[in-house]
Amino acid sequence: MKKGEKGEQSKNKLIECAAELFWKNGYSATGINDILAEAQLPKGSFYFYFSSKKDLAVEVAAYYENIISQWIWRTAQGKDWETFISDLLREMLQSAKSNRHFGCPFAVMGLEIAFSEPDIAVHYADSMKKLQKIFESVLLISGIPAEKVPILANRAFAVYEGHLLLFRISKDIEVLKTMRGDLIGLYKDYIAANVNV
Repeated sequence: MKKGEKGEQSKNKLIECAAELFWKNGYSATGINDILAEAQLPKGSFYFYFSSKKDLAVEVAAYYENIISQWIWRTAQGKDWETFISDLLREMLQSAKSNRHFGCPFAVMGLEIAFSEPDIAVHYADSMKKLQKIFESVLLISGIPAEKVPILANRAFAVYEGHLLLFRISKDIEVLKTMRGDLIGLYKDYIAANVNV
């Protein structure tokens, strides 16, 4: 393995380990030494790749966005709203049952650092907006008129994030099951209210 490839692997390992620890334990509760221990890398390696923990947190935002956006986009491809939500929640429930789901990492990190680190928080807010755009695309495919899509997507995304925050706090898998019903119900209620309009 070439030196540059090994360095890139070490950097990626730090980002992945930080992402996991920030999501599970929080940004403030996770120290650089915790990340290095999880990554099994020597102490000096951190500052070779990152100028600060804040610099790493920005990289973690991009990592989350890549992983989660790809997952949700892949789940959404060619599906109507009900199928998309059912498939999304099926995967989420599997992760939750095996203790690998800790809520939405964008919301978890964004809420924690919104006031203490606003320059980092903006990256997490931008990622959430991109996820909402995926919701919009599925609603459009599902027959919602283009002018109504942003409003309904905004409501659906608020329901989605609210349930994920409640799940993180309660660790009650029933919250995720309720989310599925609420998100499908929101869509069905709109269709029912507008069927004869």
